[in-house]
Amino acid sequence: MSAQSVNIMLVDLFRSEQDLAQYAKEPDTILANYDVTDEERQRLKAQDMGWLYTHGIHPYILVQFALAVGLEIPQYIQQLKKATG
Repeated sequence: MSAQSVNIMLVDLFRSEQDLAQYAKEPDTILANYDVTDEERQRLKAQDMGWLYTHGIHPYILVQFALAVGLEIPQYIQQLKKATG
């Protein structure tokens, strides 16, 4: 588990509009630059916010990611509730 790497990758992503646009088109290109596990890579691409949250991704960073990829807040909250019971 490399939650710290995912957190760093997401913060870096938000600092660059170009990287964010690239991530939207080809997430693997951006993800290849970071030490994330295969499962983290798949969960990021699947926008599995509940899993990411329960595996250590910072909630403030995660909500920014959700909004950046077009997930609405109610969907985000629903995923967190489902993951945390």
